[in-house]
Parts: sequence; C-alpha cells; structure tokens
Amino acid sequence: MTENRWTINEYVTYILLTLVFLASWTDINGIFAELPQIILTQPEGARLGAYLALITNFGNIAPLILILIKCFNKKQTLNPVPINYIVITIGMASCFLLIFFWQYTRMIFNQNYSIALLILAFFLSLLDCTSSISFADYIQKFRAEFTSALFLGESLTSIVPSLLAIAQGNGQLRCTFINGTNVTKAVYETARFSVSLYFLCLFLLLTISFISFILLQWTSIPQHAFQISRKISLKPNEDNQETTSTLFQQKSPTSSESLPLNRKSYLLLSFGCTYTSSILFGMLLSISAYVLMPYGQEIFYLGTILSPWMFTLVWILGMIKPSISKRSILLLILMGTMTFLFELFIALNSPCPMWVHTMKGNVLILSIWLCTYVLLGYPRLVIANYVRNYSSSGMFWYGVNVQLGALIGSIVAFLLIETFSLFREVIPCEPSKC
Repeated sequence: MTENRWTINEYVTYILLTLVFLASWTDINGIFAELPQIILTQPEGARLGAYLALITNFGNIAPLILILIKCFNKKQTLNPVPINYIVITIGMASCFLLIFFWQYTRMIFNQNYSIALLILAFFLSLLDCTSSISFADYIQKFRAEFTSALFLGESLTSIVPSLLAIAQGNGQLRCTFINGTNVTKAVYETARFSVSLYFLCLFLLLTISFISFILLQWTSIPQHAFQISRKISLKPNEDNQETTSTLFQQKSPTSSESLPLNRKSYLLLSFGCTYTSSILFGMLLSISAYVLMPYGQEIFYLGTILSPWMFTLVWILGMIKPSISKRSILLLILMGTMTFLFELFIALNSPCPMWVHTMKGNVLILSIWLCTYVLLGYPRLVIANYVRNYSSSGMFWYGVNVQLGALIGSIVAFLLIETFSLFREVIPCEPSKC
C-alpha cells in the first residue's frame, strides 16, 4: 500500500475496476445458476448441463489464439483495452439475445436441441475464457494494491447470479408422494420471475461493467492509480485514450515495488496457480453434487450458495495480508490438497459415504468443502501479487495459467465422471439405500 491515504478518486477507481471485472464469467455462471429453472422446459433436460460444460471448454480456443499472437509478437505487448471492449460488448449482446431466444429449439439429426442457448453460451464462453487473460493483463497497468479488485470482481461473478437465483426462488424443491403411494418425487417450486427477466438482469450487470470501463478509459478518475512508470504521461486523459487505438503497445518497464522472484520461483508459482485453478474452477464444480448431495438437499444448497462467498473471504485476507512467504504458500496448497482429496474420497463413496445421515457428517463435509476454497484461493491471490511484477507480461501469463488450470481440471473431471463412471449420483427425494 502507498504511504498516504487514498484519495476519493482512488476509491472510485477500485470500485470501477471491481465492476469491470464483474463482466468476467458472470454470464456463464449465471446460466449455470439458472439451470434448474431452464431444464424444466428445454428438450435436453438434465443433460443440458453436460452440453454447456463441454461448450464452455471449447471457449478456450480464444485464449489459445491470444497466446499465439503473444508468442509471434515478442517485441510488443498485447494491449488488453480493445480486447476488453470486445469481450464486454459481445457479452452484453449475447445476454440481450438470450432474453428473447433462450427457449428457441431446432431439430438436428431427428433430435430437438436448445440451439439458441447453446450457440450464445459458446460465444459467451469464448469471451469469458478470453477475459480471464485480458482482465488480468489489464490490472498490470495499475498499482499493486489494486490487484485485489480482480479477485473481488471474480468472487462477485458467482455471488451475484446466485443471489439472483435465490431471489427468483430457483432450485427450491419439495418431495411429494405419487398418487397416494409411498414413492416420492422431486417437484420444483414455481419461480417468482421468469428466465427472460433473469437474463435481463445479467444484461444490466454487463452494461454497468461496460459503463465502468468507459469511465476508467475516458475520464481522469484513475490517473493516480496507474503504476509510476505510466504516470510520466502527458495529461490526465492522453494515456488512456492512446491505449484504445491499437492492439499492440511497446513494452514498459516494470514497477519498482516488486516482490523478490527469480525464474525458478516464478515457474513454481505459475505451476501453483495452474494447480489451484484446476481444483477451484475445474474439479470442485464438477464433483459438488457427488460430495454434498449424499448429506441432503439442504447441505448441497448451502454448499453451492456459500462457496462463492469464500472467494470474497479470500479477497478480505488478501487486503489484510497481500503477501506471505513462498513456504507458507506451499503449506496452504498442501493443506488445500488434503481437504480436496478427502472430498474426492467422499465423492468416490457416493451415495453412501462415511457419516451420512448424521449431524457430524453434515457439519464436517460442509466445513471442509468451504475450507478448500480458502486454502487454495488465498495462495492463488498471493501468487498474483508475486508474478505481476516479474515482467511486463506477468499478469497476462497469470491469466493463461488460471485458464489452463480450469481446462485441465474440467477434462480430468469429465474423464472421471463420464468416461470411467467412478461416481454415482444421489437422486433428490429417492429413498437412500445406505
């Protein structure tokens, strides 16, 4: 942190950055949060989630293109500003189209598909995968203390859609008996507002992000938030306006306020970023139902609702202590790995893991589930503070590692679940055979 207290403009800059980063993954996370409501009317039914997960992974084509451009233009750095404009604008357009066409289906090979939803989700995944890199690269131009805004925005991309889903009454079910028999089935409660209105809310959120980005680029609000090397500019607005004109810009010297890091440490920390991201954004999302559902619908609901808030807790920890020793980073990652392996063990024993149908089991699994997010999320944030000043492209490659980890984790989870069929799911309201 700087020695002097922040000015009003610096606080406003932090808020605007957070709102900009809200555009990353809010739309895709919003679609997944709305799935319990969407599958009630769409032909794919419960299989729609698998289709969307596959399409989201195809979105990694866009970051791959960015990496190739970066490698073939080593003398220049990619300018994230025009990329961010494209990402947010097309995200807004896609969410706007979802308002009207999310229910549109089409027959393909004698089977009905939610063609509009799947196509628009593909475009959104292209943009969101790109934003993981371009937004991380964009924060490099600001002082180190503004890096945490990236993680606050990241946490809100899951929290805001989940709050919208709660307000809608999405995913709430009750068990009812079928025709007076002892057989029960799950019945979803009627939502308070429509899916179209839900997508309208997502569109408005992205619009707020777009306006925030314009304010950062075309006003003098953030002029004192830039790194010192960028402050030697002309007038308040000139540097901002210049960055929007070209895709490439000359490399600038790195900030002097850096944490000590040699090449070996940088590579190890980059691997740590990839590893933690593979669990946080690849594995945990995929196995959540197999870990939490055996302990009841309420535990599953609490786990999925509370887990995004753990990223906010990580952000708070990062504000209190933005840097810890590399040994402490390793220790936290090892502890997070242990809790994750325990969750994997629970998933492998689903639907009858240890301590099922007990209060002890409910409290234990929920606590361990939430702790994993903190134990792996906090060192990932600290790694960003280390690598951002390693080179002028430090945060670009940090974003690449995050996306690479998410892709690896998703592929591993897909193989475990779909190819090897190692997990068995719990059907809501069906009597347990444990």
